[in-house]
Amino acid sequence: MTDGLLCGWRVRSAIALPELLEWQGDDRPPDLTVRLGEVDESLPQGRAISPFLQIDSTGAGLLQVPMVGRFLVRQSGDITVAPQPGASDAEIRLFLLGSVLGMVCHQRGLLPLHASSVVIDGGAVAFCGHSGMGKSTLALRFARRGHAVVSDDVCVLDNGAPARVRPSFPRLKLWRDAIEDAALSPEGLERNRRGQEKFHFLEPEAGVRDPLPLRAIFLLRRASLDAKEGIERLSAPLDIVAALEAETFRPEIGRALGAERSLFQARALLASTVPVYQLRRQPDAPPERWLDAIVATVRE
Repeated sequence: MTDGLLCGWRVRSAIALPELLEWQGDDRPPDLTVRLGEVDESLPQGRAISPFLQIDSTGAGLLQVPMVGRFLVRQSGDITVAPQPGASDAEIRLFLLGSVLGMVCHQRGLLPLHASSVVIDGGAVAFCGHSGMGKSTLALRFARRGHAVVSDDVCVLDNGAPARVRPSFPRLKLWRDAIEDAALSPEGLERNRRGQEKFHFLEPEAGVRDPLPLRAIFLLRRASLDAKEGIERLSAPLDIVAALEAETFRPEIGRALGAERSLFQARALLASTVPVYQLRRQPDAPPERWLDAIVATVRE
């Protein structure tokens, strides 16, 4: 079994994780261990955070995904997965490297943003936004220009200043039209979920191993008659903190773990040390016109 690298952690997994770069660090024990096993339907003394998520007094979390499986995540880094019959490998990995990764971050006091990120001029640039706003599509277009992919969907930040991004993996989740618009083909790619026209696009040669300084954050927003297309830097700290709160990945887990204060402090530190911009555009419009503008903005 080959150990993998995820956000600086050594991962030993009974489930194949082709998204991860191979571990090339020291001989320390795994930071995260993924096992297959039985998982109960509920946690003793667990508190329901949602119909699909429970947290108990030890900080352990139980995620239940219908038709996919149950995921028990302990503070120790021990993760037990009980797949449902018929669940695909891609579906298991989707939640393991998504919601479960977010839970691990909150358990360890790290701030995860709902963002994709790429390397520009030696630093990470993050694109935040709700699903469908084009985070992964922008990352793909930058990757096709030779920019390494740092993260997709979950962008994990180290504590403290200067802000640094912990690279996750160079896999992008992309809809069929986004792949075809980039003159690529979805043939042979894994589906994100059964019956879904969304695929996993993996560029292992474009992966990043070491933490990178966070150069800028772009909040992807939809343009309208009242809010025209363009890039605008945000200047009011409270507005930035509020925007970053909305872009925090699985914030309900952090709140359930009693980390609301530390999350606020992390967002406030970001607001005071990292440039944050709004990028207003039509998500279904070709993204090429914005690539040069984003690079120029980062270099200002």
